[in-house]
Amino acid sequence: MAADPHPPTEESPLLHQFKNHLAIVVGFCDLLLHEIADADPKHADVAEMRKAAEAAMALLPELSRRLR
Repeated sequence: MAADPHPPTEESPLLHQFKNHLAIVVGFCDLLLHEIADADPKHADVAEMRKAAEAAMALLPELSRRLR
């Protein structure tokens, strides 16, 4: 079995902080989505914000690999 060319390493402090900030955005979006009626146009806006924050979080592992 070949060795992993990118062995897991400790996450950089900057990426860790960025992930924490994105998690806060996602959390507040979740709170807002529970408070805003589905029919309210703002609901779709907040859902889109949450989707964008989740997409940004999904990019972090690749960003971490590229920064090594």
